[in-house]
Amino acid sequence: MKKITLLSLLLTGWLSQAQIINTAPYILTVDELKAWTQNGPTASADLISTVPLAERFVNTSTQTNPALSNDMKIAYLPDGMNNFGNYYGEQSQFNLFNFTHWQYIDKLVWFGGTASQSVQIPSSPWANAAHKNGVKIFGNVFFAPTAFGGSTTTLTNFLEQDGSGNFVAIPKMIAIMQYYHFDGWFINQETATNTTTAALMYDFVKDLTAAAEAVGKEVMWYDAMILSGNVGWQNRLNASNSVFVQRDEDADLSNGYETRVSSSIFINFFWGSSSFPNLSRTRATTIGRSQFDVFTGADIWPGRNQGDFETGGNTFMTNLHENATTPYTSLGLFAPNCVYNNSIYTNFNNDPTDYASFYNAENHLFSGDDNNPATVDAAGFKGLCNWIPEASVISELPLSTNFCTGHGTKKFDLGVQVSSDSWHDMNQQAILPTWQFAFSENNALTAQWDFSDAAWGGNSLKVSGNLPANQPIDLMLYKTKLGIFSPIDTFFKTNVFYKSATIDSNAKLILIFADEPTQKYEFAISGGIEFGNGWIWNENLMDLSFSTREIAAVGFRFESATAIANYSINFGGLEIGSLTLLGTSQAASKQHFVTVSYPLENKQLRFTVDWPNAQQLDYTLYDLQGRAVKSNTIKVNGTTNYTLDTNGIAAGTYTVKFANGKVSETQKVIVR
Repeated sequence: MKKITLLSLLLTGWLSQAQIINTAPYILTVDELKAWTQNGPTASADLISTVPLAERFVNTSTQTNPALSNDMKIAYLPDGMNNFGNYYGEQSQFNLFNFTHWQYIDKLVWFGGTASQSVQIPSSPWANAAHKNGVKIFGNVFFAPTAFGGSTTTLTNFLEQDGSGNFVAIPKMIAIMQYYHFDGWFINQETATNTTTAALMYDFVKDLTAAAEAVGKEVMWYDAMILSGNVGWQNRLNASNSVFVQRDEDADLSNGYETRVSSSIFINFFWGSSSFPNLSRTRATTIGRSQFDVFTGADIWPGRNQGDFETGGNTFMTNLHENATTPYTSLGLFAPNCVYNNSIYTNFNNDPTDYASFYNAENHLFSGDDNNPATVDAAGFKGLCNWIPEASVISELPLSTNFCTGHGTKKFDLGVQVSSDSWHDMNQQAILPTWQFAFSENNALTAQWDFSDAAWGGNSLKVSGNLPANQPIDLMLYKTKLGIFSPIDTFFKTNVFYKSATIDSNAKLILIFADEPTQKYEFAISGGIEFGNGWIWNENLMDLSFSTREIAAVGFRFESATAIANYSINFGGLEIGSLTLLGTSQAASKQHFVTVSYPLENKQLRFTVDWPNAQQLDYTLYDLQGRAVKSNTIKVNGTTNYTLDTNGIAAGTYTVKFANGKVSETQKVIVR
């Protein structure tokens, strides 16, 4: 089999854009690494991730396939991330690389490098998006093959030790991770060298791992160099490369393989049957490590190794499993950026109008040829979802999303277009649906990102097709673990922001509760407040009986008594939160003690107050950053009408808190 080094893969599909920065602080030479300080010239606060790593949860009852194992982990290695994501702030280009299926991966490696550009540091927009979805993100250290400029001189410079025998680079690498808040290092050593330098590299990885794991970080080693100094890809875990994972350093097997060398290993991808993954599992057991610390690599760039996932995906994923639900090891997915910059799938990297084929290709990779993770494809690639269970971090109220993918050809606020300029910023990506797109029936409705219209951000979620008569079609979207852990006078509150061509949306919100995973409860989406360009804000306060239950899944139902050809509805936002009212008996009979209305004759807010036993009511208007914008006191005498003057207040979404002593009520309002 032809051996293709990872470095040579970098030379394929290279993308160069003016806003991409391929120098410090994103990329460091070995000398720059050793001299790095957070206040130095090669550091920048722009790279600091500000979003903490979200915690994921497991609930097999809401998995599309409850039998799938959650032990298998997925490392995602787009080839040349530095060329795709080395930016800070909003960019003026729509068709930069994007990713929307975080729920199926666990680690994102910032893979890249050249002979002189050894150290690759993740950008903060991508790190924030990863962390928001519970995905760890890794920096990369790359030493090139000799044929591409790699040398022992570079290695020995990197492996410099001080007078006490400590590696100079290790405290720098730890400091960089801690300063920028990313989660690990991927060590890709492909330079052929001598046994002395190889032994030093072994000691380096062992010491780096100890230091990294002591502060909650990780080190992943790549299956290339072995202890002889030769670069020999083993393509499975065996005695030659397992020493870089766990080693019997004292040559006394009575105490096992006692020395931990790395957190995990990425196995090269020259394999073609279940034999090597099975051998990897066996070797992991022998050395006392989890088989899921082994990431068997699959190179899915068309024409190489595992190749085109559309034609070869079922084969390599089956070979990675003992049976339909039992994986041998974890999976390392290399070059999945093919869905972005390989013309077999799309021309989106060159043509921003070709976004539909890009998203279709990514959906095929994860959801199969039918773009539906809820069904098993009868033919074609089944999608990674057939073997990998979906993850979720949505475990705290509120769930709030505007479905923004993190880029657009326009920008919208309150349903109104506020810019016609293209843009891209992964920081602005919302929590996207867990299931893309899990319809209960195929070949009737489809879901897609609509970049022509949105409530906020750059896109909405559009559902369209032919809606049959008297045949409900469900679209499950979010896997959740949402409960109310506060006084009993608290209700679930839902907001749906939608746009429909007809008065009747023919849509309902559906919820599944953890204690009843096979039952769907539906809530009408009809009417509401129009807040801009035909967009409707529909609010629903759920019955108090639901407040003691945990919401496990969220979706929409589409239903009509008569068939509707060319049915269409856009969703611009979805929120599930809570609302605390005055008391159990009062709350059971009344949803709000303040009703908000929007007079047609002006842009003010009107509050109708019906607050039992209150003589006055204090209110404070807050923006979405929690800053107080306006406050006042309402004198209450029975049912009282009060107008809030919004002159001088910027249009947008706000919350207003009403309080009478220790009792309060909070509502969301829109200033037009």
